[in-house]
Amino acid sequence: MLTRSTRAGLLLLTLLLASLPVLFGGYVNETAPNRPTTRYVASRCTRYCEAHSCPHATAANSPAYWRLKPLYHATIAALGAGGASCYAAANIAVFLVAVPLLLLMLTYGLLRDAVLIRRLKQQPHD
Repeated sequence: MLTRSTRAGLLLLTLLLASLPVLFGGYVNETAPNRPTTRYVASRCTRYCEAHSCPHATAANSPAYWRLKPLYHATIAALGAGGASCYAAANIAVFLVAVPLLLLMLTYGLLRDAVLIRRLKQQPHD
């Protein structure tokens, strides 16, 4: 069994680890030479491509995108099943709430189990 202070430390470590991608994303958005935009730009991908099936992607320059295109379209269709307003709410619920919570729970569980395994290894054997 873990003590309360160990659990608090693991929770703090989990939250710090979870903040790294957010901080990195903010840094990239703020320092990028081309500011994020939702307008179509012929020379590069923008956030326009997210909603309009990237016209820049070809089988030659994005083979993974071409293989995953059916899954991408199915995801967009599922999220937008209830209309535009439901698409935004579903997008937020799935990608900003459910997936991060799942990853936080898995990270905390991994750290907790690592501490427990380390303690069990240190216990004398009978």
